[in-house]
Amino acid sequence: MRILSIILAVTFFTIGNAQNVKRETVQVEYISRPSEPLPNGVATYHTVVNQAYRDQFDAEFEQWEIDTQMAQENYDREIEAYNSKGTGAKLLERALLDEKKPQLVLPTKPIPEERLFEPGIIGSKVNLEGMTRASDGVKVTIEIQFFEHTSPEDVKEEKKDKEGNITYKYFRTFKYSQPMRYTVQLPDGSVILDEVLGSSGEYTTYNSNKYSSKSALNKAWDQTAVNNQRSQLAVESGMMAINQTLNDRFCFSKKTRPMTIYHAKTTKKVDYMDLTNAALDMSMAMEKYIDNREVAEEGIRDCVTVWQEALAEADFENKKARINAKLAGLLYINLINAHIWLEEYDKSDALFDEMRRVPTKKGAEGTAEGLDSFSEDQRRRKEANS
Repeated sequence: MRILSIILAVTFFTIGNAQNVKRETVQVEYISRPSEPLPNGVATYHTVVNQAYRDQFDAEFEQWEIDTQMAQENYDREIEAYNSKGTGAKLLERALLDEKKPQLVLPTKPIPEERLFEPGIIGSKVNLEGMTRASDGVKVTIEIQFFEHTSPEDVKEEKKDKEGNITYKYFRTFKYSQPMRYTVQLPDGSVILDEVLGSSGEYTTYNSNKYSSKSALNKAWDQTAVNNQRSQLAVESGMMAINQTLNDRFCFSKKTRPMTIYHAKTTKKVDYMDLTNAALDMSMAMEKYIDNREVAEEGIRDCVTVWQEALAEADFENKKARINAKLAGLLYINLINAHIWLEEYDKSDALFDEMRRVPTKKGAEGTAEGLDSFSEDQRRRKEANS
């Protein structure tokens, strides 16, 4: 199986500094292994979407339909009985019993106070890469819980212009939360993930538009409409986060990571063509990675040889050396990146240790920040999928 698929967009630019350091920045798109691979043979999934408020509203609406039908039936019986009476009887009853012609009184139709989400639309936001959507396999359940918010508060904001004139603006603010629970269940019934996104107590602040008067604010304010908008935005962003989490943990998913390859500018006094050519060759090798892994790895190893030879001549005490401490530190970064993409994590670890022991200037280790954790993460994923 091809583990990493890389598509590169390469841009070139120069860092202005005394050492004439140059770099190529590439955006690496690759297939990341799952951190928690699913059992062998599990290749399909389906989604189930529930909404707490929709269940409540559907029950209220169903009761309203029942009550409406009962009210209509009662009215029909009463009006039929009333119409069957003669005029004299009707007048007598009205005079003695104050009975009037029956009136049809229907219950008030319920109006949603929260946004009602369509299960099919929400479920379609789950896209497990490399897996097929089917009625069996992994069951992903999304539960949209009740929208929570604090009581709105009015704020009066004072503004003073350059002349000292004071004006006021009015707006309304409240805090809200839209919790979403998501679970992943294997075909054997075991639950391997059960988490809540935006749990109760994690609130986001909403501020309305600002108005020149309190009456204008009141006229424009619609609490239900604001709730619907906030809930929709929260669910949309929540589904993006959930889908990303599911793919990261359980799927072979596409990711993008920037990588910088360092070299130096050749001058009349110093020749850096070996480093410049290696940097370009590394970019070309990475471009071949998606179609020809073997050729790509051969190209990467050729670059490793060039960088190792250059590093061997490093003079960490002489700033004017062809490979001085600063450039040596950046060559370590090139080598570490190369061994990560070759999946030789022990070698990248050894290079990290060596770089930290020698005086490569503080810039090199700062540039490598996060690279060691990425290397370790890739190692763990490889081991988990072996």
